[in-house]
Amino acid sequence: MVLFKNSYIRVVKTAENDDAMELSPKEFEQCRNQALALALRLLNNQQEALDVVQTSIEKGLTHANAPAIDHAEFKPWLFTVVRNKSIDILRRKKRLPHVEHEEYHSHASSLKEPDKALQQLQLKEALEHAIDQLNMNQKEIILLRDYHNFSYSDIAKILGIAQGSVMSRLHRSRMVLRKILIDQGVSLGDQS
Repeated sequence: MVLFKNSYIRVVKTAENDDAMELSPKEFEQCRNQALALALRLLNNQQEALDVVQTSIEKGLTHANAPAIDHAEFKPWLFTVVRNKSIDILRRKKRLPHVEHEEYHSHASSLKEPDKALQQLQLKEALEHAIDQLNMNQKEIILLRDYHNFSYSDIAKILGIAQGSVMSRLHRSRMVLRKILIDQGVSLGDQS
């Protein structure tokens, strides 16, 4: 039996499931928010992203072949499902419009140096705009590694590619992203 209550998931003992486990609200929210961030960046539509994450979590809790929620393989499995469902939606609609992502726009930090805070905010916005210009393969690998900190091994599982391919694809994607930023006139510091 699966209960959804206040963003808290608990698998309750039943005749078929003698192992009770609990995922803390903080852990669940963190995993859900990261999956939502990925879906939002891929779909550029908040409602579709929410729907994808919800159905993916439901699938993770009910699918016979899904890893247990407290298993290390659950998060990469969940991100694989979120990614695949997002791609299915994009293929069906054949669109990828740009929308503002509130989660990625923060107010200037409370640094004592407002000029530095403004520069950081402008760089963040330029980076987000540049990421939106990448193709789907480039965007998803950058998001998985640099935004969600997945290991190369986990990225390989999520994308269904070899670990060596992850490293080379990530390098090429970062080079394309770097070129976009340079073409936009963004200073990247030492470019030697």
